[in-house]
Amino acid sequence: MPENATADRDALLQEITVSYERLLAALDSWTDEQLTVPTDAAGWTVKDHLTHLTACERSIVFLLNGQPRHEGLGVPEEVYLRAADDDYLLSNAMIRDQHAHLTAAAARAAFVAIHQQLLALLGTLTDADLQQPYAAYRPATLPQHHRIPIRQYIVGDTSEHYAEHLPWMEQIVRTAPAANPSA
Repeated sequence: MPENATADRDALLQEITVSYERLLAALDSWTDEQLTVPTDAAGWTVKDHLTHLTACERSIVFLLNGQPRHEGLGVPEEVYLRAADDDYLLSNAMIRDQHAHLTAAAARAAFVAIHQQLLALLGTLTDADLQQPYAAYRPATLPQHHRIPIRQYIVGDTSEHYAEHLPWMEQIVRTAPAANPSA
């Protein structure tokens, strides 16, 4: 998470909104087949990326509510702790597997719903609240979490995360074989 992450709540909300709307516009421009059939080299569909973003955003909602982030992700604490040490593969695979049954429409609806919850929570925070360290919201399991402002976690799991995944999603759709109109 960058040191210059947005501090001002209104600017933070604007940054999140712009990135969120860009992501939704892309999602809305693709068909259900484009969201659920073609995969990237790791075997992820666009829908898989979306459910990953939803779980990460849910983990921020849990954090702001004083609940463990791993519960918001839907992974055991020991898996979450491994992910915090840059071992994301297991937690990402678990998140993907948990949501594999969702349709594209259900995945999108879950993303929109958790985003609305997050915006409602952010609306209650002040600029000073955003400067509070992670440990002010939840006792930190990892020492590095004690001093980092909560705003950096929010940005990292919203606007920056959308911007990170959107090109990967676009690449999946761009490299998908064209539909055969005679089929």
